[in-house]
This record gives sequence, structure tokens and C-alpha cells, in this order.
Amino acid sequence: MKETLKNNDIVLTGQYLGVVEEFLPEKNSTFVKEGKIYATKAGLVKIDDEKREIEILTHQEKDRKVPVVGDIVIGTILFLRRYSVGLNFYTINKKLHFNSYFFGNIHVSQISNRYIEKINDAFQITDIIRAKVSEEKTNEYDLSTVGKYLGVIHTDCSICGTALDKVGFDKLRCPMCGNMESRKLAADYRDVSYNLRY
Repeated sequence: MKETLKNNDIVLTGQYLGVVEEFLPEKNSTFVKEGKIYATKAGLVKIDDEKREIEILTHQEKDRKVPVVGDIVIGTILFLRRYSVGLNFYTINKKLHFNSYFFGNIHVSQISNRYIEKINDAFQITDIIRAKVSEEKTNEYDLSTVGKYLGVIHTDCSICGTALDKVGFDKLRCPMCGNMESRKLAADYRDVSYNLRY
């Protein structure tokens, strides 16, 4: 009988991990052959007992250069379409990427859990937003800002360019010219306080 794996056990590429009746395999670090689960990379075993999922983590996870589903990104909105916005993002899980080529889209249905009639009531060009990667496509990513700490973290007045002050759940006022605007705001709007790393 094979020895049962535990959290933080070290495994090698190709090592047997268990069977599909026992665990749900994680697609980025395991593969299944004839109902048996094997590691696709060397690293530490992570077992989620509640979900019965198994995956392999490596020390390189935090230094990874490519976004995956579930990552939190920060970027700037480049354009608004009728049903989506496009943006470049420059941080992945608080790791800064200079000269980033990563591009994402947020569909109107993924902006908020509230109904959004017009995209420009939630976002404007040059807004800085925090979003979550929801799907990976060939050369871009689908993103979502549904969530308390997802959405606009900084924006400027569309009339005079002054940073806007939050005056309500989704309302902003310009302290310079008094202009009122709406956005899908993150709970920590203009109060982002974590350190970015390179």
C-alpha cells in the first residue's frame, strides 16, 4: 500500500499523488492518467481537506511572471467600449512588472454585483483599478471587479484633473471644482497601503 501524502510533503515531477476518487487535481501542477494523479513539477504538496483538492506549490510561485486565474492585478484603464473596458496591468499579487504587456478586459457583468447601466458610471479612462483574473485567454485576460476591495483605487476629476474625494458608496467629489462623479470604488479607495515588490 502506498504511503498517504500530507501537507508540505516534498514531491518530484512525475510522482504519484493519489487517485481521482480521493482528490480533485489542480490543472497547473498535476496531471491525470488512468484515474491516477501525478505531479507535473517538484515542490510541496498542498491538500485542501474541505474541497478535497491537491496541488503542488514551489518557492517560485511568488516570483511567477505570468498571471493565473485568481491573481489580483492593478492596472490603468485604456479605453471604454459599450459593454467592457480594456486595461493594461502592471502589478500581479503586489509584484510590480515594468513595461508590462499584460492586457485585460472587464465585461459589464463583471464590474459589480449591482446593476451597471452605463460603463462610464463605473469607470473612466486613466482610472487605476484593482481586479481579479477570472479567465485566461490566448493573449489577454478576463478580469472582475466584483468584490469589496476590487474596483477603482485612484481617479482624477474629468474636468480639472484633481484627485477626487469619496463622498458616498460610489460617489466622488472634486475638492477643486466641485464636480461630482460615480465609480465602482474599492473599499480602500485612495488608501492603498501595501508595499509593492519588484
